[in-house]
Amino acid sequence: MRNLSINLLSAFCAFALAPAAFAQPASEGDAQATASSLAGNYHLAGVMETAAQLQLDADGSYKWMMMVGNLDLYSEGRWTQTGGQVTLGPHRFGKDMPVFALGEAYPWGREEADAAYDSDTIRLQNRAKWQCAFLDTGGYYQSSDDTAAAEDLTPLQRYEAAAASETQLRAEYERAIAAYFARDLSDPDDNLEISARSARRGWGQAVAVLAKSARAAGKPARYQPPSLPADCFFLSAYTPEYADRQSGPRIDWSEGVGIWVNRRERPNARLDIDAEFTFADGSVETANSHELGFAFVPAADERQLKTIRLTLRHNGSEYSSSFSVASDRDARVYAVKLDNRIFIKPPFEELRLNISGDDLVPADGSGGAYLRRD
Repeated sequence: MRNLSINLLSAFCAFALAPAAFAQPASEGDAQATASSLAGNYHLAGVMETAAQLQLDADGSYKWMMMVGNLDLYSEGRWTQTGGQVTLGPHRFGKDMPVFALGEAYPWGREEADAAYDSDTIRLQNRAKWQCAFLDTGGYYQSSDDTAAAEDLTPLQRYEAAAASETQLRAEYERAIAAYFARDLSDPDDNLEISARSARRGWGQAVAVLAKSARAAGKPARYQPPSLPADCFFLSAYTPEYADRQSGPRIDWSEGVGIWVNRRERPNARLDIDAEFTFADGSVETANSHELGFAFVPAADERQLKTIRLTLRHNGSEYSSSFSVASDRDARVYAVKLDNRIFIKPPFEELRLNISGDDLVPADGSGGAYLRRD
C-alpha cells in the first residue's frame, strides 16, 4: 500500500532535481558496512516545497515529521534494518501497548470539587442541548402575517392589545412545546423542533412589545412563562430571560472518587472517556470525562474503591484498560496518563528506505533522499 508520505513526495517529484545516485539502492556490502551506524538524524533533500526530518534511535525507535505547505505530518514507532533497507513501522496500540497508565492517587480536595462542579455542568448542558434543542438559536419559521400595532391606538389600548397578543402567543408556544416533547425520538424530521423554536421567538417578541407598551401606559408587564423541564435551564448560552438561572438537579460533587486524565495539561476536547468504578460492596457506577478529562462519581469515604475500568472510543476503535486499586481511604482521585499518540493518525502503513552510503532513499523511487546530519 502506497503511504501518504510517499504520495506527497510523488506529487512534488516532477519539480525535484535529485541526484541520479538517489534512485539507486545500496548494495549488500554497503548495507552491512552502514547497518551498525544507521542511528542518527536525517533531513530530506531533493524535493521542492517539502521539509522532512527523520530520527533513528539506537533502541529501535524513530520519529518522523514532514511539512508540505500548510500540512504537517508526524509519525513515530519502531524501525528495522533488513539487508540494504530500513523500514519504518508506525506505533500501534493494542494489548501490549495500552493507551492508559494509572498514576498516583491523592485525596479529594477543593480542586477536585471545582472540577466535579464544572464536569457536572457540562453534563447537564449537553443533556439539555439534546432534550431541549428548540431553545437553541437555530432555524425557525418566519410568519408572513406579522403586523405592526396601529398608530392611532392610545397607550392603554396598545397595552391591552399587547397583553392579549402575549397570552395568545404563549398558548401557541405551550402547544408547540407539548408537541415537541411528545414527538417520536426515532423520527429524524425536525419540523416540531423548528415549530417550537418559531413559537418561542414569536412569544419572546410579544413579551418585548408588552414590556414597551406597559411602560408607556404606566402599567405592570405581567406574564406567565411556559413551563419547561428543569434540564432546559442548563442551556447556558440560550437560557430564556425568565429562567432566573434556576439551578436544576445536580449530583453531589462535594466528595467522591474519580480519575483525572493528563492532569495539568491543556484540556483536550477529544477526551471522551468512560470510567467504570467498582466498589468493595459490589456496586458499580459510571461517569464520562467530558472535555475536562475529569470523571467522577459521588462517594463517601466509607465506600472503598476496588477497580477502575477506562474506555476510550476513537476513530471507530475502542481501547480499554482495567486497574485494581489498593485499599486506601485517603486515595480518592487517581491520575491517569493517556498516550496522546492515539490521536495521531499514522500517515503511512510503513515507509521503506534504501540505504545508500550515509543516506536513506525512498524505496519507490519517488525522488529525494534523507541525508545524514550527524
